[in-house]
Amino acid sequence: MDRGSFLGVLLGVLLLAVAIGLGPNPRIFIHPASLIVVVGGVVASTMIRFPLEHVSYAFSIASRAFFTRAPATQALVNQIVGLSQRARREGLLNMEKYMDVEGFLAKGLRMVVDQADRSHIQSVLAQELRATQERHHQGQEIFRFIALSAPSFGMVGTLIGMVQLFASIKDPSSIGGAMALSLLSTLYGAVIAYLLAIPIAGKLELRSKEELQLKQIMMEGVLNIQAEMHPSALEAQLNAFLAPRERGADRRARG
Repeated sequence: MDRGSFLGVLLGVLLLAVAIGLGPNPRIFIHPASLIVVVGGVVASTMIRFPLEHVSYAFSIASRAFFTRAPATQALVNQIVGLSQRARREGLLNMEKYMDVEGFLAKGLRMVVDQADRSHIQSVLAQELRATQERHHQGQEIFRFIALSAPSFGMVGTLIGMVQLFASIKDPSSIGGAMALSLLSTLYGAVIAYLLAIPIAGKLELRSKEELQLKQIMMEGVLNIQAEMHPSALEAQLNAFLAPRERGADRRARG
């Protein structure tokens, strides 16, 4: 679990709850009509804007913002260097027994074992990288659209409330409900956009960059194992993907 995401949402909800709880009547912040306008409007507009299967997929991958952590890049480099060492000792055709690795890496190694051309291996893996990036972009775009539409529907709720307010001036007993719809719709839209949708879109973008970097390392590793590059040279090349602090940590661990 990504503790940062979880704690961030928890802290945001807690701060809102404390601010509301310090007021004289916290129950006034629960307004079904405002929720219907904002949440219903966001759901409806999102389903109009995007295919239903894309919306479903976006919400399924949103869990990555909370329940996944970035894999250790140095561990992946060490794994690929180890595979390179075995390939030099046992030969490329004997790599079949070491296929118990991540799916993208296993796919590349299988093509190496099958003696596919370097250009073919690179083309297939690069195409999968592009397809992965496009799927991730769709999920991010959906949450950015939600972040854009939620405040807009909050404004719609505000306008509805203002119309009801002016229409009920002669009936003072109706003014309170109209004012609540007017103000709480804006509040709900802002909370959905700035506490949930924008952070989730940003975290998914970060996770996408991390995954694409890992797959680029795998692709470089596969292509250089196929070219029978020396493991030491391969390690130096793959370490170029690492942050300096990660390289330093690896040297200290070896020392």
